[in-house]
Amino acid sequence: YFIGMLMRILSSGVRLGATWGAAWFLAFGNTSPAIAQELGPPVPSLKAPQLNSSATGEVTLRPDRATLTVSVESRAGTASKAAGETARRQKQVLDTLRALGIGIDQVQTASLQIAPEYSNPGPGQRQRVTGYLAISSLRVEILRIEQVGAVVDAALSGDATSIQELRFSSYNEAEARKHALALAVSKARGEAEAMASAAGGLLGGLIELNAQPDVIRMLSAPPMSFAARATTPMPVAEGTITVSATVSGRWGYIPR
Repeated sequence: YFIGMLMRILSSGVRLGATWGAAWFLAFGNTSPAIAQELGPPVPSLKAPQLNSSATGEVTLRPDRATLTVSVESRAGTASKAAGETARRQKQVLDTLRALGIGIDQVQTASLQIAPEYSNPGPGQRQRVTGYLAISSLRVEILRIEQVGAVVDAALSGDATSIQELRFSSYNEAEARKHALALAVSKARGEAEAMASAAGGLLGGLIELNAQPDVIRMLSAPPMSFAARATTPMPVAEGTITVSATVSGRWGYIPR
């Protein structure tokens, strides 16, 4: 009886050792060609190929409103006198603009400066104050494009000394931006498809898409001073506005 038990234990030990030995060989030993074939080809270490492209879409608009800056300046022997004269002349400009229908909510003070003016001393002389300059600037929003010329004429006839930063814009810029984005995305995808086809493959799914900040190119007129006053209305050409959007995208690439 004991001899039979001993033989069964030894036989079990041999089978267990063979099993563990096979497991060790599979884990750490050389893989046989048959096993390697079952596991399939090795996974490449590089990530899947991708395509990058960027494009710009543009939409042109006709402007339907404008903004400009009207400035009034005065010189006097004291700061208070210069400021008082500038305030008087600015009020005259405001009254003239309101007579054209420009509301108080369309006018905003852009800047106010009161500063001394100095002499240009010769050698050995000290610089001294010769007077004071007061400049007040108003930013005016014009809601009807056809009023631009009349506003310019009225401001100059109302004692304004200069008009600057005349810029045209449109109420439809937000919608134009959306249209420009759609055009840019379509162009970027078309370029990516062309690159994929030229490389002998197909364009995969979209991975990433980014848009750059807005770009709006507006027509700006040069500054006009009191010397530009004339008896005939000031001609103003509003031109066009170009709204552009640029996008960059990343797509997958599918080899054929």
